[in-house]
Amino acid sequence: RQALLCLLANNCDEPVYTKLIEALCQEHQIRLLKVDTNKTLGEWAGLCKIDREGKPRKVVGSSCVVVT
Repeated sequence: RQALLCLLANNCDEPVYTKLIEALCQEHQIRLLKVDTNKTLGEWAGLCKIDREGKPRKVVGSSCVVVT
């Protein structure tokens, strides 16, 4: 209800979870953007280490990220 944006990974392997997130976003009028992979979403959320060259390493995937 305070969320501004919801990001959802297209490769989420739980269709019920995907439907739930989509329904909640629609119900509460929250913008929903779909991202190609959960690894990309995890990187955007900062769920990784950055090496000396500035490249992400050990990226943890995330199915959904919400910006409040």
